[in-house]
Amino acid sequence: MTAPADWSHYRCDDYFNSDLPRCGWWDEASQCQYIEPARHLVEREEKRFLVIGRPGVDGIEWGYRSGLEGVWAYYPIDDAFVWLAPSAADLREGYASGRITV
Repeated sequence: MTAPADWSHYRCDDYFNSDLPRCGWWDEASQCQYIEPARHLVEREEKRFLVIGRPGVDGIEWGYRSGLEGVWAYYPIDDAFVWLAPSAADLREGYASGRITV
């Protein structure tokens, strides 16, 4: 699957070249959809941010920033971005193992 042309400025090929666009990442133990399937992705145009998921706390969202590499967390309380991982697969692995936290 390829990213829609409208999102070409997001470096999100790793997401679209994985199994994530089909089903996202549902964690049975926590009963949380951490990464969304492609049909549920949202672009926050005012932030230039393509949201792919969330950890389920404090309104934090995970996604890609326009023109930048990797997956980022957006913290709305602080209106701040923090780099998390080089790819969505790395985010999934790191968050599941506890290596990546928010």
